[in-house]
Amino acid sequence: VATSMPGTVIDVLVKVGDTVEAGDPVLITEAMKMETEIQAPIAGTIKTVYVAKGDSVNPDETLIEIGT
Repeated sequence: VATSMPGTVIDVLVKVGDTVEAGDPVLITEAMKMETEIQAPIAGTIKTVYVAKGDSVNPDETLIEIGT
């Protein structure tokens, strides 16, 4: 899971081991005072969470890894 815009992580909605469906919200970022919900692109299990609340993120940076 990645973001297309630089910003700050406002909230991480999943943890390692959680099961998600495609389209489920996994984290929220803020850029230019606008919050964006980042959704799981595929169904699977959360393998790794690379970011925490308050972290700065860049475009195409891997934020969360989902295994099928």
